Amino acid sequence: MYSQLFCGTLETSIPDLNRKKGDDFLIKIYKIELSKYQELASSTITVLSDSERSRADRYHFVKDKNRFIICRTLLKFLLAEHIGLDVNKIIIDIDSNKKPYLSSHPSVFFNVSHSGDYAVIAIAKCPVGVDVEYVNKDFEYEEILPTVFNQLEIDKIQNSINKHHTFYTYWTRKEAIVKAIGKGIDDDLIKLSVTEGLHSVPRALVGNFEKINVFSFNINQDYVGALAITEDIHDFEKIIFYPLPTSDKLKSLLLKR
Repeated sequence: MYSQLFCGTLETSIPDLNRKKGDDFLIKIYKIELSKYQELASSTITVLSDSERSRADRYHFVKDKNRFIICRTLLKFLLAEHIGLDVNKIIIDIDSNKKPYLSSHPSVFFNVSHSGDYAVIAIAKCPVGVDVEYVNKDFEYEEILPTVFNQLEIDKIQNSINKHHTFYTYWTRKEAIVKAIGKGIDDDLIKLSVTEGLHSVPRALVGNFEKINVFSFNINQDYVGALAITEDIHDFEKIIFYPLPTSDKLKSLLLKR
């Protein structure tokens, strides 16, 4: 049996999509510029559970520790706002595939990705995966092409005007799909066709989901992102990019606790 995999691009920029409120959505996406929240890392750690603090302490570099603290804190605040709970009641569990989930609200799905100075959080009504990558123009990717990409994808990358951007576009699509299905398929990434358009993939490869849609979006000229969802979507206005609370707003929320 085969599943349908559609790959496309969200053309509208993130600022232009900060427009719609309410519950008429399928996916909410939040872009995080981490440097804007660095000063809050020491105070926001109070939102984390004991196990999350232990995880933060295991990071060797301070910047990595702070990035985890900021991303996890923002995720918990956004989930609390979305569900209508106090942030202290948001308990994030980890399933057998190491994918985080809310056991208290199994119909709420979310995913987080970070790279360099940016992170992305997605909250959805269906299983969702998101990936963001810094477009490193010095990265020598040629050796890994045959292990990750099929021949059509390799040809598209090598013939592209902006080879690195195309490489990371395809890479983030595959990573987002893997995160959406919650299943490790590193050895089979080559079987996921992620060029523009509709593809057929073995259903067992994608967690038996019938349809998967993956969309690329630009964060800025140096970063690319991809969103994968396990439902068909015809109304792109149900994919909503929301602004984050400012550091001052987050600070005031912390003081109210």
